[in-house]
Amino acid sequence: MTLAATTDILVVGGGPAGAAAAYWAASAGHDVTVLEREAMPRDRPCGDTLTPRAVGELHDMGLRDQIADAHRIAGLRMTAHGRSVEVPWPQDSGRPDHGLTIRRPVLDELLLRHAEAAGAVVWMGAEVTEPIIDEGHLRGCLAIGSGVEHAPAGPLEVRARFVVIADGPLSPFGRALGTARSRTYAQGRAVRAYFRCEHHEDPWIESVFDLREGSGEQLPGYGWVFPMGDGTANVGVGLLSHHAGNEAIRPEDLFEQWVRQIPARWELDATDLLGEPAGGRLPMGASVRPRSGPNWVVVGDAAGSVSPFNGDGVEPALSNGRLAAAVLGDALQKGDGLELRRYEAELDARYDRYYRLGRLATRALGQPGLMRRITRLGIRSRRLSEMTMRVSSNLVREDGTGAGSRVARIAERVAGLIPEE
Repeated sequence: MTLAATTDILVVGGGPAGAAAAYWAASAGHDVTVLEREAMPRDRPCGDTLTPRAVGELHDMGLRDQIADAHRIAGLRMTAHGRSVEVPWPQDSGRPDHGLTIRRPVLDELLLRHAEAAGAVVWMGAEVTEPIIDEGHLRGCLAIGSGVEHAPAGPLEVRARFVVIADGPLSPFGRALGTARSRTYAQGRAVRAYFRCEHHEDPWIESVFDLREGSGEQLPGYGWVFPMGDGTANVGVGLLSHHAGNEAIRPEDLFEQWVRQIPARWELDATDLLGEPAGGRLPMGASVRPRSGPNWVVVGDAAGSVSPFNGDGVEPALSNGRLAAAVLGDALQKGDGLELRRYEAELDARYDRYYRLGRLATRALGQPGLMRRITRLGIRSRRLSEMTMRVSSNLVREDGTGAGSRVARIAERVAGLIPEE
């Protein structure tokens, strides 16, 4: 027998984007139901690092006290060609002055429980199987409940006025409605693992921009060591996959090479590895379209929202979810689904130039030899490193002043003159 339920807003997926949408919508008094395929906590391959923008989103959600004990990150240590420069997070961006490292199982459960505490109905272990389409319109979804947590066991039918699609980078629900990733945009591939680490309380996350293939050519990507503050470090490697031919390079092989190249300061070796490496693909730069329909919106990884500069997916997910909740709230209040048109417009206003610049940067970095020349130049200039940090982390000053903001404006104008394939 199928259990039937109705709700104002159905959220498909309980990761950061879905949980943020559910929290903000429930906090505004709307009837919200979240279906998450797995029980929390569950693991997700991730760098586990929150930028100051992401920390600010969590503070706005009322989670300041809950994350107070997380390991603080002062900034980024950039390393390339035998040189390193430590670049603090900008102190004048209008965001918190620090980042954090938090393991994804901890963060995801915290966010989803927070949404539940705000009034959202959360069904974990409920696997969505297909959308319900009546007369050409999305009306909800069919799912199978496992009986864990509050989710009933057996077939489920959830009907809703509006739907938030937050089912991750593969997004089978979104694909069923016609969303698709543009294959002309770069896509990230990453592998990470945890290592025992004596320097787990280091205040700097480190990115090494000196990845090489067998021929010795520098690759468009980076290796990282992110101290977790819990006796471990998150160690990984990320690579851009696009038309330049990097698709043939296995990130797993690159990870094995990277482990042998980790800077000696971390005092890590293969015997410190804890568990098997895990990885996945990252749709970047707003590469998924459309991101909205007559009564649905797409958020987070399902919308291809990962930053093409640094692979950050958490901050865009939190921001997407918050915006989706605001737009859907207005649609419910006015009884007008045309309000959802504002979602795409707001996303473009907030992120389009940033993503466009990032997409063009990934195309340029994929050209043989260019990555090496750019990193050689950048690592020798502290000021250039600082401006790169600002622009790539989307932390230019909110008042539009300062060198980083001027560089960003110039870069955006240049990006607007270059056609995208």
